[in-house]
Amino acid sequence: MNQINLSTLQSLLPEAKFQNTNSIVSVSFTGLTSLSLATANEISFVASKTFVNEAKASKAPILVVSSDVVDSLTEKALIIVPKVELTTAKIIRHFFPEKQPTGKHSTHIVIDPTAKVGSNTDIGHFVTIGKDSTVGKDCIIDDGVKIGDRVHIGDGSRIGKNCVFFDDTIVGKRFTVFGNSSFGGDGFGFVFAEGKHNKIPQVGRVVIGDDVEVGSNCTIDRGALTDTTIGNGCKFDNMVHIAHNCKVGDHVIIAGQSGLAGCVTLGNNVIIGGACAISDHITLIEGTIIAGGSSLRTSPKTKDVYVGWDLGLTFPEFQKYRVNIKNIVNLNKWLKRIENIEKKVGIETKES
Repeated sequence: MNQINLSTLQSLLPEAKFQNTNSIVSVSFTGLTSLSLATANEISFVASKTFVNEAKASKAPILVVSSDVVDSLTEKALIIVPKVELTTAKIIRHFFPEKQPTGKHSTHIVIDPTAKVGSNTDIGHFVTIGKDSTVGKDCIIDDGVKIGDRVHIGDGSRIGKNCVFFDDTIVGKRFTVFGNSSFGGDGFGFVFAEGKHNKIPQVGRVVIGDDVEVGSNCTIDRGALTDTTIGNGCKFDNMVHIAHNCKVGDHVIIAGQSGLAGCVTLGNNVIIGGACAISDHITLIEGTIIAGGSSLRTSPKTKDVYVGWDLGLTFPEFQKYRVNIKNIVNLNKWLKRIENIEKKVGIETKES
């Protein structure tokens, strides 16, 4: 782990304004952590005004803050930045730099003579690379990765342990995937006839753009006839499933345990929360947000935040719906209470 002093911090963060730093010129910082855990050698951060009192009590000698809390922390050394989370990520990366490729190849690998591996790319133990496949330069291909025929993996990619790339999968530059994920396997296509489920051949590809990150245990299926496509800058959490022929736009975020059925189309900047189920042939327009735990069988007509179970409700509509459900559940209890009150005051009621 790297240490850092004030001078190095200032060089690392040219966008920042530093305030009240005379007392920490000689401090060597050893890390960045939360306000409550920080020691006299660790940097911390203030995510919002909610944490100002905690910041005042923190032992951290310097804090990353936005301009709206500066007046509340006049006694503290501050790093004032436009976006606190972005700056903290930059500082953390300095303390824990990413592993860099060295061009080392394990002796326990199988690479087809027609395959091409770019310069300065690491190849781990028990990796296989098939016919006419290309792995770009400056990549890290970790242990146990299986790359089929005619696969392309772009420059600067990081492929985690035991990932599988089936034939004809295309991956852009700076792709990151963690362990045990699968790309380009067959989609779930069958037709029931003559008393059995008959396989529909899946002859499309998976095509992934640049700067995409995928978690562990994810699956992206090849298209049936046309390609399954993932746009630039998408980020998928662990255990995400993308079915055949889906079209995912740029900068889409999908949280863990969510799945898209076949032929779903997501516009740019769509956000899907955890444990969501999106039915086949759904379209979500640019900027749509689906709250965690929702299920969707109809395409929402407008950009909004949607939540619920196959209702296509916006978040405010769903809140009203929940209240109504609670009212229905409690209806019999309320009826009994009304009957008791009527008896006490001597009201005689007749059932219609």
